[in-house]
Amino acid sequence: MIHITLGKMRYIKPDQDGLGRDHVGWDPHMDDAALFRANRGCWVLGERADREQYALLSAEGTVRQAIEIDRLVQVPGGRRAIEGRYLEAGHPVYDAYVGKPQPIAPVRNPVTYFDSPHAARTCGCGCGAPVTLGWFLTGHDQKALHDRVAKVGTVHQFIDWFDRTYVEEPRAMASRITTIARHTNARTVCSAHGAAAECGALVADVVLEDAGSNHIEWAVCERWFRDNRDAATWRSRNPEEAALLGL
Repeated sequence: MIHITLGKMRYIKPDQDGLGRDHVGWDPHMDDAALFRANRGCWVLGERADREQYALLSAEGTVRQAIEIDRLVQVPGGRRAIEGRYLEAGHPVYDAYVGKPQPIAPVRNPVTYFDSPHAARTCGCGCGAPVTLGWFLTGHDQKALHDRVAKVGTVHQFIDWFDRTYVEEPRAMASRITTIARHTNARTVCSAHGAAAECGALVADVVLEDAGSNHIEWAVCERWFRDNRDAATWRSRNPEEAALLGL
């Protein structure tokens, strides 16, 4: 299992970040969606990370979030980011770790690994055998691959089909914003930055979705609305709505 140690929330420059974020780190007022978005990358993740199914985010000695990994993607600078979803109470990994002392002692490197009994899965070829590291039993990945190639035809036919059908997914927008409106909800702390940032007045309510959740409701400060790459994309696509906000 991947274990990542977070520092306190701090601002960064969106144009220098591989995910376009304006802040990283942990603050106790961040909800799960904000914590996931701020810290799913950009990390130095070695070969072992490709064999892991879950990641834990810890801060100040306590596990703050558990993430189920769909895949790891490259970001500028030779680092990688996690695509997946944060877990909630009732999932065995969440119940085993979140809110409890971090499972390994602090070290200089923020990214570490440990063996967990909760990381077991069944072999990805479909045989049903359990595996604890990686996705396949030894040799089963090749069998699964060749079985799927055979369904298309020859290797050449498979490559031709793949090249014609595969489309790289755009990653410029980390989230999909549904609406942005003037702030009216009951929140008093910026959902994106938490209390440590001392953002001041909240100016907008945002509804969005991303890899962690299909419905997130935030209240955000002027800095987020002005500097966040997702907000800038929304403003460019919705100029009339943006103009009505007067920000």
